Amino acid sequence: MTYALFGSAANRYDWHTPPHHYQDDHNFVLSRLPRPPGRVLDVGCGTGVFLEKAISAGFDASGLDASAEMVSIARGRVGSDRVRLERMQDLAESKVYDSIVSLSWSFNYLNSFDEIEAVLTRFFKALKPSGRLILQIAHAPNATGELNEDRELGPEGQADDVVFLYRFSQIKDNPAELRAQYVYGCKSRAELLFEEHKLATANASEVAALAGAIGFQEVEVLNSWRGEPLSDSVSPFLLAIRN
Repeated sequence: MTYALFGSAANRYDWHTPPHHYQDDHNFVLSRLPRPPGRVLDVGCGTGVFLEKAISAGFDASGLDASAEMVSIARGRVGSDRVRLERMQDLAESKVYDSIVSLSWSFNYLNSFDEIEAVLTRFFKALKPSGRLILQIAHAPNATGELNEDRELGPEGQADDVVFLYRFSQIKDNPAELRAQYVYGCKSRAELLFEEHKLATANASEVAALAGAIGFQEVEVLNSWRGEPLSDSVSPFLLAIRN
């Protein structure tokens, strides 16, 4: 399934979630990668914002995404040779990458923990020995259901023209599931979109346990880009090393 936010409305993504929102997260990830010019794969690369930063930092970075619309935008940002249309479930390379990253909850769109285990195994095989894995994943146990609002510049630079509402709630019947609700609106273009995403694999501790069982070493879950242990974050980082 391709959600509208990643598909038909992908050309609006950088309006309601502009690149500067990721600055601290991306700087943290770049600081944790081996020194350039290592090969980096961005899984679920979206519009290519992190790819662009990684390439500028000297890494040999490429990306994949399951959304054709996102791939088209990312190719416009970093070049067609850097981005391919592919699901993470189909990654089949062996000992190619120095690092694999997957940010902004892309990893959580897998449908089950069995699928997560299979994809983590693919990541393990695709990494070179001592390769780094960095995932930014959803953690449903910390979701509060609070309604949040962002206001951004419009396409012509109008202040507060783009409005983005979002709420993350734990699903009561399954503590590892997260309900993500989004409302995008652009006043100058009279655009309005509501969408609800169900993330079925949103427990960082369980993902970390699976990574360790597969063979990853030094698995740790950090609360945020500041590097502290997991406490209250709904969007922690998981870091691990292929043995």
